[in-house]
Amino acid sequence: MPKEQIRKRGKRKSKKDTEAQHDTHLQAAPTEDYIPLEVEVEVEQPQAGPSGLHPARAAMLAGRRPPRPEATIPNPEEEGQPLEWQRGPGIDTDTPFGILDPDLKGYFRTVEDQIKDWEGVSSAGEEREDRQNFLTSVLAELRGHELQVATDPDTAVVLERLLPSLGDWGRRVIGDAFGDNWETLIRHRFGSHVAQTWFTLAADTLDREARGSFPPQQKSQSEIVDNQGVLPTMMTLITTIITSLLPNLPPLLTNPHASPPIRLLLLVISPHKSLPSLDGTGTDSIRSKRSNKYRKGQDVKGKSIFGDDDGKGKGKGKEAQREVPKEVVAVRKEMREVLMQRISGMEWRGMGVEAVGSAAVQLLLELEVEEGESTKPDSILDHLTEGLVTNLKSSPSPQPYPTNLLTTQTGTRLFETTLRVVPQPIFEKVWELYFVGKTGKLAGHPYANFVVAKGVSRLEKDGIEAVVKECRSVSGGRGLISEFIFVHSTSEIRLS
Repeated sequence: MPKEQIRKRGKRKSKKDTEAQHDTHLQAAPTEDYIPLEVEVEVEQPQAGPSGLHPARAAMLAGRRPPRPEATIPNPEEEGQPLEWQRGPGIDTDTPFGILDPDLKGYFRTVEDQIKDWEGVSSAGEEREDRQNFLTSVLAELRGHELQVATDPDTAVVLERLLPSLGDWGRRVIGDAFGDNWETLIRHRFGSHVAQTWFTLAADTLDREARGSFPPQQKSQSEIVDNQGVLPTMMTLITTIITSLLPNLPPLLTNPHASPPIRLLLLVISPHKSLPSLDGTGTDSIRSKRSNKYRKGQDVKGKSIFGDDDGKGKGKGKEAQREVPKEVVAVRKEMREVLMQRISGMEWRGMGVEAVGSAAVQLLLELEVEEGESTKPDSILDHLTEGLVTNLKSSPSPQPYPTNLLTTQTGTRLFETTLRVVPQPIFEKVWELYFVGKTGKLAGHPYANFVVAKGVSRLEKDGIEAVVKECRSVSGGRGLISEFIFVHSTSEIRLS
């Protein structure tokens, strides 16, 4: 039988002997390119050798030190200043206000667990006092770290849970703590959601201030003569925020993170507009589906820890008219003027079919119609219809842009909004140019049929009968006819 081969081990070496041998080897064979770390040096970038290996890799395979890259090393003694470490731009993008202390982050995680237990649960007596003390201690820890907490991926949602428990005074304190950093905040992936929650709650505070109702702390600070250390009112905060955003407002409308807060801010300063809910229920036209899904997964209820939510001003989507100070409404008009001056007609049409910008264009179009500015030349409606408003009295013809809107999913949403909000004379002309004689074909289109159904809701009896007659000739219009019957079940129309 073959003799079994036994692998023999050599004498085991201690760790000290190994390190000493390694140091001796490095000292005995220093590289030619090695230069001590003393002053500014200039080293040429290494070139690949004849073997095709990079010099650094060749040195590593040979057991030598790799050549040092080109570097400029200042001497602290000569300049008289200590060396400072600077962050790169990639890190600043994620943490524009610095990294939150790990211990503080852990503290806010425990705060979130406690808020979850108390959200929407009524309290009274000593229990309510305990919750008030808890809130006071949390705000004390939050002081000075508001921006870091709002932009941290783990604590931003904690701040969102905390905001509904704050009164008018507390909301103003948080808004004032953000200072002049609102543009950076709404551009941030997590900070933008905190801004949306704050804007929604700020609408209730604005409503009370417009009615002359202020928190008790307001009276004590009104006695300050020099106005130093005075907390701004919510009206002042909202006006200041809008003014700071005006220089860069057009690009913010198409920013995926900044556009939702901007649209929500427009709703807040519009007294006739309802606000989206904080708990994610109902139809929310501001937050994305992904955002609503995340909030539902985190079980964000948007309720106070004191359990005294009365549904007023807490983002319940109510249709009741809110009071908005006249100064704030005037700023909304200024926002529209800035946008009209800085955005051309072609850019308006481009935003209308863009995934993010289209929602902003639809909201601005609604506000323009409410202000009575849509029937003027060079309005947003005039740009979107390619001059229909300007040429309304001179027999306008169909234009390519509105026609193309009917073939895309994003475009049809803009067209639906247009048919829903435009004045009646313009609606009749739009319907005549783009739908009369084409309704049967459009009714079978996967996207355009929704636009047709929206337009039919504004037609009179004769117009609806003409549409039904046209749709009957096309098999794809059967579903649309059923929609007509459902919508107009109380009318005098009878389909024979």
